Amino acid sequence: MPNNNLAYDLSRYEQKEERKKAPSRIKARASAASAAADAFKAFQMIVVISVMAFLMISAKADIAQIHSDITAAKSDVQSLQNENSSMLASLETKSSMKTVEDYAENVLGMQKLEKSQIEYVSLENGNIAEIPETSGDIFTKIKQTFEDFVEYLRG
Repeated sequence: MPNNNLAYDLSRYEQKEERKKAPSRIKARASAASAAADAFKAFQMIVVISVMAFLMISAKADIAQIHSDITAAKSDVQSLQNENSSMLASLETKSSMKTVEDYAENVLGMQKLEKSQIEYVSLENGNIAEIPETSGDIFTKIKQTFEDFVEYLRG
């Protein structure tokens, strides 16, 4: 190392320090803006996560409500099926042949048909029934067609 008695130029160092200070101010402003942006992004993420959590919880609640409605409907169907089977059994007992015969004999006063009560009918022309055609004017045919149509509608 040479020993020289030269003085140091301190102004060089001062400029460097000023230059260093200026970027640090810009960096400080940029870091403050960046921190604000990061805080806003964090707030946005918290809001999005909260909304998603709320939607998931409400969906689960809706699913639970639907399941309880299904369970209630199944129990209603089961009770109605039981009632239907009991009503069918009651109907079968009321409409059995024995019950009908008892009702006809006791309430209506009917009796069973005996062989002496049977009368056989014989037809001269065999098993053919003839319906004579009626001839009439146009108004009679229109009236008959209308009556047939009304009868068809009534069943």
